[in-house]
Amino acid sequence: MKLSILVIATFASIASASFLPFFHNQQEQTYDPTSTDLIKPCGNDQDLLIIDDITLTPKIPVKGQNLTIDFTGYLKKEVTEGTTVSILVKYGVVQLIRKKFDFCSEVAPEVQEECPIPAGPLTFHKDVALPKEIPGGKYVVNAVITSAEGEVVTCLIGQTSFPRK
Repeated sequence: MKLSILVIATFASIASASFLPFFHNQQEQTYDPTSTDLIKPCGNDQDLLIIDDITLTPKIPVKGQNLTIDFTGYLKKEVTEGTTVSILVKYGVVQLIRKKFDFCSEVAPEVQEECPIPAGPLTFHKDVALPKEIPGGKYVVNAVITSAEGEVVTCLIGQTSFPRK
């Protein structure tokens, strides 16, 4: 079975490529209470991805340490070429990134995945090395994945803070 993740792969690829790690709930959803409080879905029941659980180890990311991400969910429809990811990243009140990019060419390879990604159960395990050079402060991230047909696959939002020292 393929290891697949849609938005979590987006966050993992950003975190491994730069200093942008993980997040905190901004909107209540029906969600496994044992899941992390740092990454939460912000979509609705019409989204194509049902997120069951996101577990981070350690529970709060630490500069210079590895972060393990475990994800389970269910994809209602196949994810095909043409799927996009829109990312907004803020550091405090400063917008760092506002980018829309192709999911299949830029995110799926980060988790050894190829499009189309079939409908069905999804699991994902990824270890991410967080650089010790992450600037201290508050980070807020919003990511929305949209299918080639214009349907919202999923939305994630959150925030975290790193100590300034």
